[in-house]
Amino acid sequence: MKIIIDKHFYDSISKIFPDIEFYTEHEQCPDAEALIGQPEAMEVELLEKLPKLKWIQLFRAGFDMIDTDYIKKRGITLTNGKDIFSIPIAEDVVCKILMHSTNAFKYIENKKTRTWDNRLKRTELNGQTIGIIGTGSIAAEIAKRLKPFGVKILGYKRTPVLEQTNFDEIYSGKKGLEHVMSVSDYVIVTADLNKGTYHMINKDNLKLMKETASIINIARGSIIKQEDLKEALKNKSISYAGLDVFEVEPLPDDDDLWGLDNVYLTPHASALVKNNKSRWEKLIVQNIKNFVDNEKLINVV
Repeated sequence: MKIIIDKHFYDSISKIFPDIEFYTEHEQCPDAEALIGQPEAMEVELLEKLPKLKWIQLFRAGFDMIDTDYIKKRGITLTNGKDIFSIPIAEDVVCKILMHSTNAFKYIENKKTRTWDNRLKRTELNGQTIGIIGTGSIAAEIAKRLKPFGVKILGYKRTPVLEQTNFDEIYSGKKGLEHVMSVSDYVIVTADLNKGTYHMINKDNLKLMKETASIINIARGSIIKQEDLKEALKNKSISYAGLDVFEVEPLPDDDDLWGLDNVYLTPHASALVKNNKSRWEKLIVQNIKNFVDNEKLINVV
């Protein structure tokens, strides 16, 4: 069996499977049966060079960057990194919320100017409502971490779902989204980007949010219409945004978001932690074993 694998995992994985031939470039192995790597290794023109390909392991949770219609047409099984990033992203969301609720930004500024001001007011999370757009593994990890703060947690999914642990209520449909956004103190976006979620959050439902409410996006930038969000933040019609993803990345240095004092930005880094490589290796090893043994693969898209 021959497998093309990302060069960063070649040494560790190839030692575990000495009977499998591993390569790091498409040109080295045109008859590979499996491809394990980043989205840029899965462009259609590159996949065309691999006629025997049966399985693709994507090093991402989201798969909006690859041509899934082409992959499906060829009958190739696609697996992703679902659950790999759930814990670090959930922790990042808690950080983005606490940065706002504890007035951390102002204290940081005061430290720079050596200003002693103990009149700043903080806002307890206890008793607040958290609305999570999407109810997948990342949303579940976020809900699990926020529940002990004494918050009410609402979930939103485009299609109805059964109750899930740590969610108090789950809504669906257009009316459901509007309800979640109108009553939540923090709206957290975790949904996948697709045709149905592109610009799903825009001026029409942003205007439903309370002036004291905030929005956190760790999913994909284009789920929110960024120009509409900027307008809401400039007008202070919402309180704050914690953003890890943007419609254009890297975020252009002349974008207004950089200068807004009610925005906390991170450079698409919420999932980046030291633990990731070991998690990936565990998933890759198990999926290779399953592939060789004709067993069901983990995280089939």
